[in-house]
Amino acid sequence: MTASSVRYRFSDSASVGVLLGMSLRQAVPLVAGVLWLTLCLMLQVPLLGIAGPVVGAVVSFGRWRRAPLYEVAAPGARLLWRRWRNQDRWTRTSLLAAGPGLDDDLPDALVGLELMDISILWPPGEREVAVVSDHRSGCLSMVVEVEGAGFPVASLSEQDSMVASWGAAIAPLARAHCPVSRITWQEWSHPAGVAGHREFLAGVTASSPHQAARNDYELLLIDQAPITVAHEVLVTLTVDLRRVRRRRGVDHRQVAIDVLTDEVRQFCSRLSASGFAADAPMSAAALSTAVRLRSDPLHSAHVQTFGRSLAAATGRGCVEWGPMAVQPDWFGVRVDGSFHRSFRVATWPMLPVAADWLGPLLTVDGVTRTVSVVLEPVPLSQASSDANRQLTSIEADQMQKERHGFRLTARERRRHDDVETRERELAEGHPVFRHVGLVTVTAESEDTLEEASSRMEQAAAQSLLDLRPLGARQEEGWVASLPFGRSVRQGGWR
Repeated sequence: MTASSVRYRFSDSASVGVLLGMSLRQAVPLVAGVLWLTLCLMLQVPLLGIAGPVVGAVVSFGRWRRAPLYEVAAPGARLLWRRWRNQDRWTRTSLLAAGPGLDDDLPDALVGLELMDISILWPPGEREVAVVSDHRSGCLSMVVEVEGAGFPVASLSEQDSMVASWGAAIAPLARAHCPVSRITWQEWSHPAGVAGHREFLAGVTASSPHQAARNDYELLLIDQAPITVAHEVLVTLTVDLRRVRRRRGVDHRQVAIDVLTDEVRQFCSRLSASGFAADAPMSAAALSTAVRLRSDPLHSAHVQTFGRSLAAATGRGCVEWGPMAVQPDWFGVRVDGSFHRSFRVATWPMLPVAADWLGPLLTVDGVTRTVSVVLEPVPLSQASSDANRQLTSIEADQMQKERHGFRLTARERRRHDDVETRERELAEGHPVFRHVGLVTVTAESEDTLEEASSRMEQAAAQSLLDLRPLGARQEEGWVASLPFGRSVRQGGWR
């Protein structure tokens, strides 16, 4: 079998500037500083006016804790304000009042989320599934567990075929007037250990005639225990209530649930036809267990007993999915007994890559982490308008630079070529998805978190990715790593 020659190319992840290559948030402080200087000159107080451009330049080009100041100024101020008022640590006030719809039992980053258990028709019969309602954004979500068939060990041509099948499965979601507003792909990996194998080995007595084989098996377990990793992939489909057509005399939320169920059913059917294993949407008990495990994997043994508890039997166990305590910091957040640190993918590969380019990032052993990719389908007409607007903005920016004597860099010329390529692909009918990547690392202590984060940054570099910590937004990053359909949206959509 010959090797595949397919190479995948990402466009430049840098945003298109509105003024001399600067983004809107970076340009606003400079413009505000110049306007302040103009006002002070009109009032004949020039010394006071000089502070305007100086402060604007500091905000636009300054950095604070490895992050651009114009990105972290607002969330950093909120974090410092909460810390000054001793409100940076949230704790649940009542165990008996836990449940959906009660803001007092959820931290700020989870307020507005409700986990509902509903019955839907799913072949071969009726099934109980979980629907996540986000009252803050007006969205409904369902979560599906998806498995691939041996992608890491497949040949290059087979991997290309799987990638093409995945693209064919999500392509219909980019149609015009589609109610699906977001698809979230999350891969959770954690050390699995060899407890089951050791239980089997314990059943073999020391007087067994196969003592030599037993000793060899014990040595094998010792070698494999640190690198035994479990992977779980969840795909969340989110429907925007504003995109669902209203029906007279029918509750709009129920109509949205029916639409979401139909979209998920068709999506799973396309995945199954493409060779992926996609089961029915997760139940409320399974989803709440997954949320607990990702929030605090240190208590995994305790969480997995909830399904057999008295609370689960009475219907209470599946809705108490919220944490007990949350304490955010600038570069991390503590949730119960675990520490989390979230990164955003600041730069995607600049070089053409093969289908398995994420291999180094997804196969790191000994680290508990979640890799999330949020896809937002863009209708063809809107994508064409966006490409045309970006191309016009780039050309105008280049003309302005040439007029003022600035030379065009190779990266700016490539950005122009990328937009032209996208415009040509849109004319050929290819769908477009805005996307953002997030990586959340989880550890049992701050020291372990530092070590695990360093390993993930090195693995990301091998995958040609540049990870940047979510400065002062770690609580939102932790929530984005959970299968709720809620994500961090900040200048990273491409």
